[in-house]
Amino acid sequence: MAGFGESKKEQLAKEAATERADTPAHKRGGVDAFSELRAEFKQLHKHGPKTHIFMALVGHENTGKTGIVFDAFQKHSEKEEDDILAVLDFDGGGAGTKSAFYPDNNNIRCWDPWVMQKGDRTAYDYPATHDRVMSIMQFLVDEHESLWGVHITGIDLWDNICQNNMRITDLGLAKDGIEAADNRGAGKGTRIQNQWDWQIRTTRFHQLTALCRALVKRGVRVFWETHLKMTNYTQGRNEDTAASWKPAWEKSSSNYMYQIVLCERNDLEGEDGRVIRSEYTATFEKSKTNAVLQGQRSIVLVTEQGKTPNWLGLPELEKL
Repeated sequence: MAGFGESKKEQLAKEAATERADTPAHKRGGVDAFSELRAEFKQLHKHGPKTHIFMALVGHENTGKTGIVFDAFQKHSEKEEDDILAVLDFDGGGAGTKSAFYPDNNNIRCWDPWVMQKGDRTAYDYPATHDRVMSIMQFLVDEHESLWGVHITGIDLWDNICQNNMRITDLGLAKDGIEAADNRGAGKGTRIQNQWDWQIRTTRFHQLTALCRALVKRGVRVFWETHLKMTNYTQGRNEDTAASWKPAWEKSSSNYMYQIVLCERNDLEGEDGRVIRSEYTATFEKSKTNAVLQGQRSIVLVTEQGKTPNWLGLPELEKL
């Protein structure tokens, strides 16, 4: 009969184990294994994103990209008097636009992200510039309550910084920006051999993306501005194969954007070949948060020889 007793004990042990597995965690021995997650879950609706504007403005030079953002900040109906538009100004377009059109607006504040190199071999210290950008963005996340928006000009230059640092700091193929631009190490003809090494550049690039997403989550509107380039988003010698005009940034950047606006300028020429009228337009190539705007094209600015320019801006930003 001893064997029967042992079998009964095994059966009871299995039943007890099954019962424990079927019992919710918070009822096991009076201890809730998910207490922290349960408390967080109850508060999620209070801490959701306070805005959903993470917009890219893409286009060739002089198509109104910076002006659209500055104008929206100046006119936005929900802007408080002391709200700030912080500009991370890689290409200088932000400072130029502020100086020309908003010299008295002290709430538009432009950061110069560049760190100059000591000595005369190359102008910029790329590793130090990367560190400065990260510090500025971390500060802005901490300062988010005072911000209406963050506008970053020249994302293509940020991409260039990340590529140079990949070669200088991470792979050791170059000692400064000149060697990095030559795509070789110390004149030895050493190119990036492994495609996965480009993942280093991608990781560096999207450190900025992550901080921008943190700003959006905290209620800050974020705008990226970049140019167009002929590319197929491959690296090296094959980049010109079957290329087309695409935003000059890391190729997966489009996936992170809620809105992408294509800025263009169409010129009308007279019989002598001179431009007599220019029409600047903005087209919503992507509008994830308002389907009504998808594909919509708006006239932003009209200039005509001998007439005062007619600036219309992009009031659709109020609808996002």
